[in-house]
Amino acid sequence: MTPIVIDLEWNQPLKGRTPVTGLRDEIIQIGAAKIDAEGNAQDAFSQIVKPFYYTKLNKDVSELTLLTDADLETGLPFAQAMDALRAWCGADYVFLSWSATDAYVLYRNCEKFEYGTDWIPAFYDAQLMFDDYEMQEDRSWPLNYALYHFGEKPDGAHNALADVLSTVLVLKHLDLAEALEDDYFLCGPGSGTAEEEDSPDVDG
Repeated sequence: MTPIVIDLEWNQPLKGRTPVTGLRDEIIQIGAAKIDAEGNAQDAFSQIVKPFYYTKLNKDVSELTLLTDADLETGLPFAQAMDALRAWCGADYVFLSWSATDAYVLYRNCEKFEYGTDWIPAFYDAQLMFDDYEMQEDRSWPLNYALYHFGEKPDGAHNALADVLSTVLVLKHLDLAEALEDDYFLCGPGSGTAEEEDSPDVDG
């Protein structure tokens, strides 16, 4: 089984516009990295997704990710991007993300685009792992704080792959093998855990 750290960036309606039914957060970028038993990144994946519903970048999303409308035009349509991700992932893997939000956003996008969700593997919450192993305060810690806690530096600007590599730096300080044996850290639909509050007003 290959642990894969995944992060998604998503676009939202322009201010004052009504969200599309069933999809407030449309995925525009995917980042992922396969990690070994020691927590080292072995291979990386990065893909821009061309939006279908929210074709103009929300200003807040653009400022956060530094992506532009021109960048989005270079992306793959959603189904092709998912096909590329799945081909890269291989046959036996689990996902880890910083909080459960990415899991719900991925499920909702797959449902809205009628892509199917049965391929999505178990999702583990790396943010919860950090709190449980290090802080034990039952809080949702920002990724940047976890990096600071371990004396690590963020890996570049805020985008999907940079956030993935920053999450990898945090996971290297935790007992990942033990955590992946514990259902307590599972998250997302089908995990038996409650959904978090609505995703933030701008990306993940």
